[in-house]
Amino acid sequence: MEKYIEIKNLNLYIDDKILLNNISISINKPCKIGLIGKSGEGKSLFAYSLINSEIEYGARKIFDKISINGSDNNYSENVSYIPQEPLSSLNPSISIYDHFKINDKKRQAKKDLNIEIKNLLHEVGLSDFDLLLKKYPYQLSGGMAQRVLIALSLQNNPKLILADEATSSLDSFNQNKILKLLNNICNERSIGIIIISHNFDLVKDFCDILFKIENKNIREISKHDLDSDFYDNKDIKLNQKNKNIISINSLSISIDNTKILRNINLEIFENQTIGILGLSGSGKSTLAKTIVKQYDNYSGEIKLYGKEIKNYTYTEYSSIVQHVNQDLLGSLNPKRKIKDILFDLNKLIRKNKDVFNNLIFQYLKRLNLNVNILNLYPMQLSGGQRQRVLIVKSLLWSPKFLIMDEPVSSLDPYVQIEIINIIKKLKIERNLTLLVVSHDINFINKICERVCILENGQIIEDGEVEEIINSPKHKYTKKLLIN
Repeated sequence: MEKYIEIKNLNLYIDDKILLNNISISINKPCKIGLIGKSGEGKSLFAYSLINSEIEYGARKIFDKISINGSDNNYSENVSYIPQEPLSSLNPSISIYDHFKINDKKRQAKKDLNIEIKNLLHEVGLSDFDLLLKKYPYQLSGGMAQRVLIALSLQNNPKLILADEATSSLDSFNQNKILKLLNNICNERSIGIIIISHNFDLVKDFCDILFKIENKNIREISKHDLDSDFYDNKDIKLNQKNKNIISINSLSISIDNTKILRNINLEIFENQTIGILGLSGSGKSTLAKTIVKQYDNYSGEIKLYGKEIKNYTYTEYSSIVQHVNQDLLGSLNPKRKIKDILFDLNKLIRKNKDVFNNLIFQYLKRLNLNVNILNLYPMQLSGGQRQRVLIVKSLLWSPKFLIMDEPVSSLDPYVQIEIINIIKKLKIERNLTLLVVSHDINFINKICERVCILENGQIIEDGEVEEIINSPKHKYTKKLLIN
């Protein structure tokens, strides 16, 4: 009897460095499989090897056997992949409809294709089909983009789905919805799902079999081996208020005739850490992008130190305000090495060359990044490494105000704690003001002293984190906390 998944002696290399050594996995029937491990251990690279994409990341593989659903020669055709970085994975130059049209291997008639697309979008919790299909990826929230990718992965009826942090960009409400969908897919279509995740609670609750990748190998583990208690200690209290740094009055913005933000009023004080919490599509990222001058077609006013932000030059504003984007890969030029991305920043910042270069090495060390990454391209880094490079890139400007959009959503718990502690220490040492955008109340509770709840582009609650958690006033907030 053929095994559902059978892998014998799989080895993965980059140049002469072995990343995964003699991987052997045997699974009898379709089921839900969890794969965990620290950032940089090779989780995503293992997934790429099953779809024959490892060469795109500078790797090569040697193996005795890879068989998916009984197929050896064409195993990759039976596998679909849901990537972890949705905003980088969709083609920004074509509409959502064209993504499905290009992805249609059955070459269906237009009428049949349209019906299938709408059914798939409905499955993953998306509506307003006609409007959505005309949009381009940059017009979607991170959560919507992720769900479009999940729908695309189901389009050609795969036998195995690889979900690489497929819910990390979603709030807890939509995350649960997607997991229920994936569970139904596994049962109703008799296919397997490999969930690659840093969320230990998720894989414990969702998966039938668990594997851990560590020390270049993959081994099966029990659910009792997992320790998910990473948020039990709020060790540093950040609650100092000083003078006003950002003042937002009656801020509204529409994108493609859709109102995204509605009459936002917000005061942010120096040395404060404030969180913006809401479901996917609530306007969190749009608010962050508007504050960092990516959108200028807003009504109302945004003032930095009493001066309207439209009146600052790019360099003036960048030296005060920096943004760490949630799109880890799309924020780094894929054709340039990390050293070129970082060292060339001084053409804009214009510090003493030796001082600036020394600053780069200092920040690399502070964020636990090996200097060897300077010679690598963004695609060769793990998600955790890319996140830290983006933080380094922002800190080189010596900003006073740092905006972080989902800064740990794609990172494993070990790296999450590391990044959180680094952010806290840097915040205190550099007197930083922080605005943190997230859908994760646990993360907000860990790092922020104040939180604003955003629903449909409006702030519906604003207060101390503990007060909001213990005594939420709005039904929407209660829903966020329950989920």
